Amino acid sequence: MRTVPARLALPVLLLAAAAGGCTVGAPAAGTAGSPPAEEPTGSERQIAKAPVASPSGADDPARERASWTVFVYANGDNGRSAELEADLARMNDAALGEDVHVVVLADWNADLVDAEGRHFPSGSDWMTLPGSGVAPAVHREKELDLDDPAVLRSAVARAYREHPAERRGLIVWARGEAGDTQDGTRAGASAMATSAMASAVRDGLADAGIAAPLDVIGFDSYAHPRVETAYAMRDAARVFIANRAEDDGTSWAYADGLEFLARTPAASGAGFASFEAAVAGARGGRPHGAIETGRLDALATATASLVDTIAARPVVLPRVVDAIAFAASGSEGRAPSYARFASELARTAGDAAVTTAAEQVEAALADVAIQAPGAVPDDLGIGLPFDASPESVAAYLEMARAWCGRTRWNALLAAFAMGSAGDPDDEPSTLP
Repeated sequence: MRTVPARLALPVLLLAAAAGGCTVGAPAAGTAGSPPAEEPTGSERQIAKAPVASPSGADDPARERASWTVFVYANGDNGRSAELEADLARMNDAALGEDVHVVVLADWNADLVDAEGRHFPSGSDWMTLPGSGVAPAVHREKELDLDDPAVLRSAVARAYREHPAERRGLIVWARGEAGDTQDGTRAGASAMATSAMASAVRDGLADAGIAAPLDVIGFDSYAHPRVETAYAMRDAARVFIANRAEDDGTSWAYADGLEFLARTPAASGAGFASFEAAVAGARGGRPHGAIETGRLDALATATASLVDTIAARPVVLPRVVDAIAFAASGSEGRAPSYARFASELARTAGDAAVTTAAEQVEAALADVAIQAPGAVPDDLGIGLPFDASPESVAAYLEMARAWCGRTRWNALLAAFAMGSAGDPDDEPSTLP
């Protein structure tokens, strides 16, 4: 298990650009949620005395074309600034070499203070992490709203244009429960919609003159891997990674994963995902989930077939409701397992055609999953709302628009909403 050494004084190296402004130090007072695992403390929290550099590109020209560029789009402008700082320290602990560029756009919540009463900085910071604990230059720019798709699009284009590489990864670091608070001045901000994020990534790549999708896109957001989110990203990235809700307080295996790329520069996105998931699992949490997005169309086809088969046999709808409830009951606060639902429906449907369709979904799920050593077969989640109200189903439809448009999965959720009201006479007899 890796710890952050005292020599690593990244902790974001933020001396104010103008009026002697802010530095980033220990965990912010009053932040929500559990602190990240192995949070640096004491001398490990000292701030390197490195001045804020001139605007990006002026004294930090892009290096030669690398094997990998990993862009970290990091929204800490919420209650999670201290966790972001700790994770950037872990990333910069990696021995990166010349074959891996790690580029960061970080936004902080200047309304929060650290343990010594110092405010996190205002503005947004671009930096390239040299690794091995070497202090990076910080390019302080104006305050940005990282939940604005236009900001993401521009940042993706800039990061990959200025740091060309054979392979590209994007880590969306966004652990806040809501959106960008604009230094605490905007309460109730909403996070970026999945569909808007996918479009912004695709457009940003096109703006940089890059026709190929990302090799990997990863989320560090306390979010369980969900089929619907991965499906929305299928044209933007070849591999989708996400950590677990139950991993609250822990982060990715950042240093180990980035060093893997430095040691194995020809690794594919799937190879990186498998390695990182295995190391993350070995650190005490469940392995992070990873999905081959190019295989999701087959899963969508199998899902659409299941929905159509159920629609043609309304007598099985009560069993569908029961299978949804079964999957939700074992989710323990994370997105309910799609495989658990499909397996239970195949076992209990009492109809050969529905059983076959559910088994085909199980097979397609196994095919899309990148199974790291120790991975659990039912790791991929799907929307099975605990709150079965029409409002909840409508909100889900907005989030999973692409998936529902292809599969009509929302019709099953509406059946669940009708069949879970508690009156057996109200069980659905047709698919909405």
